[in-house]
Amino acid sequence: LGNRASCYLHLREAKSCVEDCVEVLKSDTLAKAQFASIEEEESFKKKTLINLGMAYCLDAEHDSALQQFKKAQEFDSDGNFVKQCIDYTEILMKAFQLKAEGDCHFAKGELEKAKECYTEAFAVDPTLLQSKINRAACHLAMENAVFCIEDCDAVLGCLSYERNRKKLHHDMDNADGASILAAVLSPKPRTRRTWIVTLLCRRAAAKKFLRDSPGALDDLL
Repeated sequence: LGNRASCYLHLREAKSCVEDCVEVLKSDTLAKAQFASIEEEESFKKKTLINLGMAYCLDAEHDSALQQFKKAQEFDSDGNFVKQCIDYTEILMKAFQLKAEGDCHFAKGELEKAKECYTEAFAVDPTLLQSKINRAACHLAMENAVFCIEDCDAVLGCLSYERNRKKLHHDMDNADGASILAAVLSPKPRTRRTWIVTLLCRRAAAKKFLRDSPGALDDLL
């Protein structure tokens, strides 16, 4: 189950990963497992708790994620990896809160306030691409076509980098906790494709506003 939970996390299947991790951590399940030493058992618990925390982050359940990371800290000899996960999760919580505020303002037509929230969210966590995607929508609605195009270009560049990046790995002894958590939270291929189409459509609309019909057509083809 522990290995399957890691596979689910790799596939970004949060709910299935959570279910397996919770089952693994039950006392009767652990009692049936064969560990060569206490150190091996503690290492297994730590990895499972970290996987569980990351899976909760995937579902934006940041409070639950923090609880699991703090439990994992009890088995972390140097504390660096898990502490990095905790620190990054706290950053995520703040960024997601700002993005949520921006979404509320946008829904009410308060575009300037929404834009400010999205800008703050991206400043807090530059990996939260949704904030810049939504800010592009604000710029377009406010007829700030040049800024809309700039945001679309920036996010499309990030998504291209994500596509070409090395595959997710879990070498927890030699890796940075925040980097691995950020990799786990990178969008699934289907989500990435949806974002790319959305950005190309917004950029096309902005180019059309600037009377760049050939450019707009290129984005739509």
